Amino acid sequence: MPFTPVHTLLGGFLLHLSTSTLLSDTGKVFGISGCVDASIFSPASAAWQRAALGGLLIAPALGRAMGWEGVYASDALTGWGQISLNRGIVAGLLVGLGSRLGSGCTSGHFLCGVSRGSKRSLIATATFFSAALVTANLTSSTTPSLVAAYTPFYPSRDELTTLFKIFAILYGSRTLVRQALKLVHAPSQIQRLAPYFIAGLTFSFGLSMSGMADPRKVLSFLTVLPLEIFDPSLGMVVLSGVVPNAIHWLTLEKGKTRFSWEKWSVPTRKDIDWRLIVGSAIFGIGWGLAGVCPGPALVSVGRVVTGLAMGEAVKGVAQTIFAFSAAMVAGMAVGRSI
Repeated sequence: MPFTPVHTLLGGFLLHLSTSTLLSDTGKVFGISGCVDASIFSPASAAWQRAALGGLLIAPALGRAMGWEGVYASDALTGWGQISLNRGIVAGLLVGLGSRLGSGCTSGHFLCGVSRGSKRSLIATATFFSAALVTANLTSSTTPSLVAAYTPFYPSRDELTTLFKIFAILYGSRTLVRQALKLVHAPSQIQRLAPYFIAGLTFSFGLSMSGMADPRKVLSFLTVLPLEIFDPSLGMVVLSGVVPNAIHWLTLEKGKTRFSWEKWSVPTRKDIDWRLIVGSAIFGIGWGLAGVCPGPALVSVGRVVTGLAMGEAVKGVAQTIFAFSAAMVAGMAVGRSI
């Protein structure tokens, strides 16, 4: 995969925008694996998680309708086509089990936790990144192309205009919802869920724009040898996602939310136990096998459902995506019983 610094930098900033806004407005951390787990296994108390996941799933259809897919860093479905069904199932089980045992994945621990300086998240991230690096380098079958993967690829002027248009629309939607809710005296339950839906929508576009929804791009980042197949793109997510989140956390008034009906609920756990270490290692192995974690899996589900509805020839890749996602949920169920 080619190095896409601009696409990934802008996509990473959308990840920052969604997670930092959600934290400021509602006092909640946007962890995708936690949202999936709560929505399936604790549905009675998971309204906001379902709203966020709804945004994740619907964004691909919106992107298709707006004609934005052509400006993303890469095509995620092509990447899924290189994952065998059996590999997808095994990876999904490990990702689900590991994220449940380790209380988080790349979104909750890496993007949100590391930026808050959470000791648990720092250890979890170091563990699953190490496990993913080892797994990817031991199991990768990628061969170098004629052009080294670290060669930069930049968007054209028209593509750059579209990328900024996507950002402007999402930022405008966020601003409109925030202002509208301030004017409503007693917002309904559905109105109160709007910020979560917008956060999920923005996060989804961030994953697609940056290339994190494409397994090939993730595996090309994790596979460092030979150097010609190493794609450093996802390092841009640290610069435009994690660093801005850290600055936001440092300047944020802790314990206070934008909306009076919300309650500050940022995790405060500091213990380091076997579940965190073992779970993070298991998650990392699954991530390194397929290059997929919970967020990209859901975005891909939304994309393939859109493709099926429009009559695209995606049934083969749909099987792998659905199998991975089902296995991930099964892994979470196993993790809940341990």
